[in-house]
Amino acid sequence: MKNKMFSFITLLTLFGVLAVPSVHAQVEPKEKAVGKKTLAKYDADKDGKLSPEEKGALEADRAKARADRKAKKASLKEVGAEPAK
Repeated sequence: MKNKMFSFITLLTLFGVLAVPSVHAQVEPKEKAVGKKTLAKYDADKDGKLSPEEKGALEADRAKARADRKAKKASLKEVGAEPAK
C-alpha cells in the first residue's frame, strides 16, 4: 500500500514539474491574416504580404474609420437619435 501511495505521489510531482514550464512558456501572438480584398487594396508591391509600411497604411485607415464612427455616434447622441445597427 505504501509503495502504491509513493508511486502516486511521485507521478503527481513529476506531472507538476513538467506542467509548470509549459504554462509559463512565452507564445508569440499570431499575426492576423488579412482578407483578399484588404490585401488587394493595401499590398502596394503585390508580393502577397503586407510590409510594415503597408500595415501602417491599413492601421491608419482603420483608426480613421474608428474615429469617424465615434464622431458619428457622438453626433447622434447629441440630437437624441439612436445609431442604426
